[in-house]
Amino acid sequence: MLLLLLFISVVLVPKMKVRSFLYRNLEQRYSFGGITYFLVLLVLVLIFPAYIVAASWAILALGDGAATLIGKNFKAKELPWNKNKSYFGSFAFLIFGTLGAFILLKWMMPEMNGNDAFWLGFRTSIVAAIVESLPLKINDNVSVAITSAVVMYLLS
Repeated sequence: MLLLLLFISVVLVPKMKVRSFLYRNLEQRYSFGGITYFLVLLVLVLIFPAYIVAASWAILALGDGAATLIGKNFKAKELPWNKNKSYFGSFAFLIFGTLGAFILLKWMMPEMNGNDAFWLGFRTSIVAAIVESLPLKINDNVSVAITSAVVMYLLS
């Protein structure tokens, strides 16, 4: 499925008229974020157990997505180390990343205690939210997904 989505991002979307809705202003031919999104998940599938990939994907999709939506649409104090990020965005990342990770951990590993699943998702989301807030030159689709997977692997 990820290979198909990667193919669609690289081959089909650039030819579609709706690409202007999917690309950022500076992206002409390809959406770098869209390609890295599926590529990094494909790499994670090859390295980590399925429950880690699922929870990391939830943190990336829900946490990073909520951080962008909330951070850009609600006025809040900027983070001292990155003026492009806000406290509201980071808080949204933590809440939605934790929730997504918890749900997918419980779904992928029903034998895991709910309390353990929550705290694993929460601790992983904290680290991923910190990494997402840093002024790195790395696309956050890569940094958040890899950080989530590695931290969750080390904590579980």
